[in-house]
Amino acid sequence: MEPKLLTAERFVDLDTGCSYRYVYSDTEYFRPHYHDYYEVFLLLEGEADHFVNGARLPLRRGALVFIRPADTHDYLPQEGKQFSMLNITITRETVEELFSYLGDGFCADRLLGAVLPPNVQLSDTGFSYILSQMTNIRTIDSSDKPRLKTALRILLFRIFTRFFADFTEESEPEMPLWLSRLCAEMRKDGNFTYGIERMLSLTDKSREHVSRSMKKYMGLTLSEFINDLRLKFIANMLKNSNHDIADIVFESGFGNLSWAAEQFRKKYGMTMSVYRKNA
Repeated sequence: MEPKLLTAERFVDLDTGCSYRYVYSDTEYFRPHYHDYYEVFLLLEGEADHFVNGARLPLRRGALVFIRPADTHDYLPQEGKQFSMLNITITRETVEELFSYLGDGFCADRLLGAVLPPNVQLSDTGFSYILSQMTNIRTIDSSDKPRLKTALRILLFRIFTRFFADFTEESEPEMPLWLSRLCAEMRKDGNFTYGIERMLSLTDKSREHVSRSMKKYMGLTLSEFINDLRLKFIANMLKNSNHDIADIVFESGFGNLSWAAEQFRKKYGMTMSVYRKNA
């Protein structure tokens, strides 16, 4: 079947630059298609086969997928099961403005250049977070376009910065996807402050496997990786706060001020006090 072009004029509210829709497979007719706009969808229930760019990708509840205009895709329920999803459509202009605002440090090139649409499997916390944000948005009067536009753009900002900011293609050989995602998780929500045990709790891999992989792909031990995150945190707080140095050190997760000071001097070539003065 020839893919059909879906247009923003029909499927996106041009006044807000975004639209959202809840889709149930048992009442929807799917066919191969592509867009002249962007799309983010979240599988809410069930399982589905996502046929995209010549590949078949199984999806389950919590799969969050970013579709670009050049992607040709279609969905089929798995083994006759039904599924539902939240579909957010976004104009090209809105996405381009967002990526421009986030700047060169954001992974826009990787998101846009990946062979397959970027996707992440959300944790229960991440899944609940998006649903709670959507609950708030659904209480906004649909005729209040300015407020709805702002709310949807805030949601998109949070989706891209929280869930796609550390996107790495699975095909990249330098590091396994699970390790890349684990490292990204350790940077979030202060996980690094809790140390190695928190890191191991975020993966189903054994301590030995994680340790070997970290050494192989990053040249670091688990402790070195975590301490490096802590030292970067300290450096940023020294520069961007007036908090007491001891408080910053303990907030970073280091339990010994002298040890932290020694490690900081090794990494930055100066004491914390001098670094703060220079910054």
